[in-house]
Amino acid sequence: MAAAEARIFLFNIEHPVFTAGVGQDWIYTEENKPLYWPVDRYLLPGERKTRFLGCDVTKQHHTLTQIAMGLLNNGFEIQVMEEAVPPEEMMDIPGMEDELRRPMMLLIRAGREKGGVMFPPPL
Repeated sequence: MAAAEARIFLFNIEHPVFTAGVGQDWIYTEENKPLYWPVDRYLLPGERKTRFLGCDVTKQHHTLTQIAMGLLNNGFEIQVMEEAVPPEEMMDIPGMEDELRRPMMLLIRAGREKGGVMFPPPL
């Protein structure tokens, strides 16, 4: 089924704050501890070249507005939007607490009307 015919659209995407990150890495202290997550060119969509999992990759950056309006302008209703948070049981993993300092992933569930009725029904 093509996206234009879909009645539910469920997806996850790298959060715009993550893709707008400079080099998609923290700025570190002299002691090599994450100091802050740099964001630059957030409002300028397009290609971002970076290293990810040891590989050179090209990603597309979109603002949160572009993502949400892309759904709304195509007849979808955003039913759930969540910025993923690591589960409590992972907080003992080195570096995992830093994942609470900026969102990495964005999860969205959107629905579209079918015969005048929202399908699937909002949660």
